[in-house]
Amino acid sequence: MDGVRCPGLHMLGGIKPRVSRRQRLKINSIIRSEDTNMDLLPNHRTPLFLALVLGLSLSTVGCNESADKASDTKVSQGEVVATVNGEPITSVDLKEYGGARPDPSQVQNQEALLDELITQTVIYQDALRQNLDKDPEVLKELEQLRTRVLVSAAVRKAMEDAPITDEALRAEYDNLKDRMVAPEYKASHILVAEEEQARKLIEQLNQGADFAQLAREHSTDSSAQNGGDLGWFNPQQMVPPFSQALAQLEKGSHSKEPVRTQFGWHVIKLEDSRQSEPPAFEEIKGRLEQMLKQRQIGDYIQAVKDKADISIKGEGDAPAVEKSEDTTAEESASADEEKTEDSSTK
Repeated sequence: MDGVRCPGLHMLGGIKPRVSRRQRLKINSIIRSEDTNMDLLPNHRTPLFLALVLGLSLSTVGCNESADKASDTKVSQGEVVATVNGEPITSVDLKEYGGARPDPSQVQNQEALLDELITQTVIYQDALRQNLDKDPEVLKELEQLRTRVLVSAAVRKAMEDAPITDEALRAEYDNLKDRMVAPEYKASHILVAEEEQARKLIEQLNQGADFAQLAREHSTDSSAQNGGDLGWFNPQQMVPPFSQALAQLEKGSHSKEPVRTQFGWHVIKLEDSRQSEPPAFEEIKGRLEQMLKQRQIGDYIQAVKDKADISIKGEGDAPAVEKSEDTTAEESASADEEKTEDSSTK
């Protein structure tokens, strides 16, 4: 079946495949388009805002909290595993530090993790020694970080106060599942190197020749041994000229003109067609949950803004103000996203 499928896409002839990558992309597109609250923020960049308010790592939050606490008032539990200039580091501290990493699974061993935490504590203590916690610029950064942490906490609390139930997820699934289907075809083909040979084969088919027999005798594709049978497939898994020609055929008919692709010349027969089954609920439950969370956050943001007394100087300049705010959010979010790039691509 090499001479028809897009590179890197493989099927088991006659066996219905799992949801293809393209179908997953279609499902994601449907889910995104269904999120009607995406326009609550400037330039429709709600996901960017989510990255800003929810993308803070717990380690960053921990640093902020540490800035507000003296070591002699530190409340911690667990066995003391190290001390740094008299300040204890406990097993609980170590566990929380490891869990605060963007990808906790990347923690290789406890010794390396403890060394990291000791290093952070030493540098933190040195910063206090230099009175950097009283530096105006540092205080400004800490205040900005404090604002971001509180914004993130408020959004999380809004989500915790109205948890997304399985009933809500299933209702959303029922609403979307009919749009997640795609056409599938069962087809056969004969692949040859020359157009003239393909035309002669079409003439034989027009006179009643058996398609499978001709495929076995003349096709250069690996499907020849199966009479040219390609099994069931999504048309997007085939090269475009092949799919486009197939879509024009009626069940049981063959192409009346040779179809040219980068693999050669095809004679195609449509055996049958059907609509694919939508993905199972459990298969896309996670993506549905993310969609509902974004919608929930959008509702919360809009509700808070509706209650607020907001005035923008110069209504004609409002778009420029919005653009500036959004750009700032994008820059901040990008910084957070860079920290978690490795874990998010796994």
